[in-house]
Amino acid sequence: MSVILPVRDSEKTIRRAVTSTLRAMPRDSELVVLDDGSTDSTVVILDELSKDTRLRVLQGGDEAGRGVGPALAKLMAATDSQFVARMDADDISMPWRFRETLPLVRTSADLVFTAILKLQGQRLVPGLPASISPGAFRLHLLLTNPACHPTLVARREAIDRVGGYRAVPSEDYDLWMRCATSGARLLRAASYGLIYRIHPTQVTASKSWQIASWADSQQAAAYADLSERVVGRRLPRLVQIAALDPTSRERAVREFETLLSPAIAELGGLQGAILTRRLRARVKWVRDQPTATTDKPEQRDLRA
Repeated sequence: MSVILPVRDSEKTIRRAVTSTLRAMPRDSELVVLDDGSTDSTVVILDELSKDTRLRVLQGGDEAGRGVGPALAKLMAATDSQFVARMDADDISMPWRFRETLPLVRTSADLVFTAILKLQGQRLVPGLPASISPGAFRLHLLLTNPACHPTLVARREAIDRVGGYRAVPSEDYDLWMRCATSGARLLRAASYGLIYRIHPTQVTASKSWQIASWADSQQAAAYADLSERVVGRRLPRLVQIAALDPTSRERAVREFETLLSPAIAELGGLQGAILTRRLRARVKWVRDQPTATTDKPEQRDLRA
């Protein structure tokens, strides 16, 4: 297994991210870090940690600073293991993370994720410790991204089969949709595998990232491909529906509900109940958005 980690200017958190991951990894694994043009002491810290031979450090070179997607694509190309996992420079791996996920990716799924504990300042906030089955996962993807990227453990062939990471704003969500469309099995385990640090400087916390993700045509096409496979119709993303005029919006959201509800009902049980609640919340979000005539796109809540 290769754990891939892109990093840029993370001197305050990179040591804990690396040491916690090395501690959790099986002995026959490697942690491959790509420094994507750091200007602080990140490289010095990585050099110190390289005494552990399971850590391999690469430099971004002339391509440094192009973004997470290209950095991950370079890391994938620099490794050849059967299994690949992700880690971020500001998170912390739990000691049992890979003991619990590797057996699942060997027997039950092609991409496996875990629940997370969010670290907000000094306070740990537990996420919902509920599993998501492969059948439910693809429906969740039509509502929102249910997976935390740095918890990923996957079969490399499942990622390579769809062309790997792309240079899009939500490179993780984009990849999950394409994998699900290809027939890959995606699963989220109920166990906590990662402490996920929340801070205002995260890329995904910026309004510019949200706007770019919302408007990206490649992600919209990946979503339409997935919806066609799951419900038999190429649907627009909910953020696209939210931008329509009131009449068109209501017509589109009703169609969305009509198509997803039967697929959710087939699941039944707790998985179906969670999805039903999520669908209602997402539909309410769409209906509550200001109309395009009174509100500019950059002023919308684009977190969905």
